Amino acid sequence: MSYAAGTKSLHTSDKVNHDSFASIFLGYASFSARIGRRLLPCLIVLTAVIVLRSMKGIAEARLGNEAFASGYSLAAITFLLLLLGVRKRVSSHQVGSVAIWQRSHHYLGMLCLGAYVLHAGVITTGWLESMLAISFWAITLSGLVSWYINRTAPRTLSTAGPQILRQDIPERKKQVALDAYRIAIEAAGRADSAALADHYQSTLIPFFGFSRGLLFRISPTGTHRRRILAALENRDRYLDDQGKELRRQMTSLVQIKDDLDFQSAIQNRIRLWAGVHSWLLGGFVILTIAHVLVAYQFSSRW
Repeated sequence: MSYAAGTKSLHTSDKVNHDSFASIFLGYASFSARIGRRLLPCLIVLTAVIVLRSMKGIAEARLGNEAFASGYSLAAITFLLLLLGVRKRVSSHQVGSVAIWQRSHHYLGMLCLGAYVLHAGVITTGWLESMLAISFWAITLSGLVSWYINRTAPRTLSTAGPQILRQDIPERKKQVALDAYRIAIEAAGRADSAALADHYQSTLIPFFGFSRGLLFRISPTGTHRRRILAALENRDRYLDDQGKELRRQMTSLVQIKDDLDFQSAIQNRIRLWAGVHSWLLGGFVILTIAHVLVAYQFSSRW
């Protein structure tokens, strides 16, 4: 081996090692950044809970009733949680992105959980306190469900093609149904394609013209889609070449309609749980106001 060839090989090896080291370093840096983005807010929430616990002890020592500090801290956190709903509905003055507000809402929810346990404990007594407890734990559960749905929805929706805005889906469904009707009319005008028109009239009109059932909207699956596509393919033995082409076009429309139904079900699920969470939070605020008024009425410490 010549000296030049050996030097070139050495430089190539150094470059490979350098690139490998750089990729490992960048991968580690990216991983550390992701961990930091998740760990830092958790540490902040934990620090805030410790501060609230200290404030509770100070209030108990000075006022004889620690509920003053923990209760109003909980009320302040609840007010901050309500601001996310305000941000979503006010489009004229956009202060920060919705994603940042959503993330802040999640961590404030964790802080609210700690503040509530400090203030009321896990188990409470009394009818008003019990209603408050039920309302709070219902909010917590609905918030966790809503968080999980929002977390998994983008990946789920990606399986149904490009995402379409929720308000645009009904119009797209009407267009697909009209295209299917035109194909059926064309098939009905030809003797060797009449089987496709008959199948459309007996099976596909309800599929294209009506909304899916409640079970599909709750848990959308591809079972009905596969059944319809298999039945369409079975019509090929009654069709000529032109009829088979029309059948393939009808198959494509069935797939598009099913994808639209799937996206509609997932997006409506997101909207439903967000609405449930918001209504429960509103009810908790009303119960909290009633709790404060009753506490002031019967407490001799404040």
